[in-house]
Amino acid sequence: MTLPSIIKVHVPETHNDFLERCLKLPPLFTCTIASTETALIPGVSAAGASPELIPYTAAADVEALVYGQALCLGKIPENPVGPPSPVIITMAALRELNAPFFVVDAGNAITPKVPMFTAGRKPGRAITAPEAVADVEELFLQGVIIGQQLASNNHTLILGESVPGGTTTAMAVMEALGIAALGKISGSMPGNNQNLKQELVCRAMREKELERGSALNNPLTAVRLLGDPMQAVQAGIAMSASRKIPVLLAGGTQMIAVAALIGALLNQPTALQAITLRGSKELINDALEAQLKNIAIATTAWVSEDDSADLRSLMQQLPQALPLYSAGLDFSTSRHKNLQLYEEGYVKEGVGAGALALSTMLYHNLDNLKFLPMIEKVYEEIYLD
Repeated sequence: MTLPSIIKVHVPETHNDFLERCLKLPPLFTCTIASTETALIPGVSAAGASPELIPYTAAADVEALVYGQALCLGKIPENPVGPPSPVIITMAALRELNAPFFVVDAGNAITPKVPMFTAGRKPGRAITAPEAVADVEELFLQGVIIGQQLASNNHTLILGESVPGGTTTAMAVMEALGIAALGKISGSMPGNNQNLKQELVCRAMREKELERGSALNNPLTAVRLLGDPMQAVQAGIAMSASRKIPVLLAGGTQMIAVAALIGALLNQPTALQAITLRGSKELINDALEAQLKNIAIATTAWVSEDDSADLRSLMQQLPQALPLYSAGLDFSTSRHKNLQLYEEGYVKEGVGAGALALSTMLYHNLDNLKFLPMIEKVYEEIYLD
């Protein structure tokens, strides 16, 4: 199988036919949004032109998918230095694929003006708060329900996210689940501000008397104490839907954290079986029937090949082996300076951009040179018209 501009970053032998199986079903995209107070800590996130606009980022991203513009902001988010939100890549891919998409609210501070599934209504607090995510078991079960519904559409499910500050919560959750993630995560700025994020995670774990692997006996505790609402919802969706269809976790660091949560839950089924919320028994049984052969991760080459991160190490430490692919996007030849800034380490990923770019290349046999003009067209319509 020829894979133009698609990088096989980490593919265990047991998953070597995953992309071929994806091609048997048309793609369907779902973007899960959430916000946390972690993103408001100075230096954690560059997902917005200013700190005041960060809470609007996720809502603006999904409004752009529906309307071609951000109703809550008046414009689509951009990095303070100038590069635009990766939603422009997502928009170009969805146009080319003519793929349906849905939005899932896991707990966003700003409610977007779009139709969506609502899994949760409470934004996350900071990872330094006593409890970062409230009602984490309910969020997971709502994800399982949504996964059941999405699987009935008989598509390849692409699960993206828009969660500013999410690489920091991802690092924290992975550490609590036994993965050495300090200094290995990617992010939305050059160098990924590793020292600040590492100090923040270590402080939060120390204050909560947690060590690496402390949450392995009850994996959802990692999300409750250190994570963000998207992680619990996304794990529930992926586990439930994978029983019937291929699921592509769309992102880099943040989706590796979701994969770590999925693997840890499957390794510790009694933790889920102990949930006593009304109607939970059958939902938990569905989640525990997850088919790992139907789950993979896809991101951009800006993330997978990031010299300031180490995604290969993170993948090798997952409690259950999964593949990681990346789309070989390259904006160095773009006619727009703000797109060229992606090559300097800005933005890199988000809103499912990597997995949707990969899907466009896979389903339509495109390479980067053919796909780049489609992305530039979207950029020009939004920022230059």
